[in-house]
Amino acid sequence: MPALKSAQSLDKLNGRTVLVDMDNTIVDWDAEFIRRYAAACGRDPQEVEKIVRNRAKFEIEENFPEAERAKVLETVASPGLYESLKPLPGAVEALQALVAEGVDVKLVTAPHPTCAGTCALEKYLSVEQIFGTAFQERLIITRDKTQVQGDILIDDKPKISGCKPCPWKHVLFSQSYNQDVQGKVRLSSWTAWRDVLPRAF
Repeated sequence: MPALKSAQSLDKLNGRTVLVDMDNTIVDWDAEFIRRYAAACGRDPQEVEKIVRNRAKFEIEENFPEAERAKVLETVASPGLYESLKPLPGAVEALQALVAEGVDVKLVTAPHPTCAGTCALEKYLSVEQIFGTAFQERLIITRDKTQVQGDILIDDKPKISGCKPCPWKHVLFSQSYNQDVQGKVRLSSWTAWRDVLPRAF
């Protein structure tokens, strides 16, 4: 019976369009930032990790003292950062399984304004490295995700806004800076996608 119930739940996803953010949703942006920022400032990586992994604010620079923010943004814009990001546990397998279930998966990601051009290029390279060349056709780079049609958007950002009403349901990918958000379906780990995503419909 549990297997039948699971199959029936997954039927809700068939033919749907699922939009998925990249940074800190598919790939571990924090890990690469921590490594680079600690090296650039000569700080203990564990000290930087404590700040970053437990931060209360989405925008990374807002979690550091004013005097450090320029260095933070310099690190964000450092060449190769976005190309070097590693996938979060289970993310690749989950997205491949969604595609196999007949879901139209799109990777919808915003380039960072400090390095929009190089960031966009590196995101294409990152998708190729992680998923293969064919998956690049699923990549949509935009600063306004409300312009992209879909049924759900899986994203770590606490609040998403743009020039239009959101045309999708926001499924929140859990991170430290979105723990106070209420009233949204929440995905805490990619291993839970089969149970969580059907609840969005």
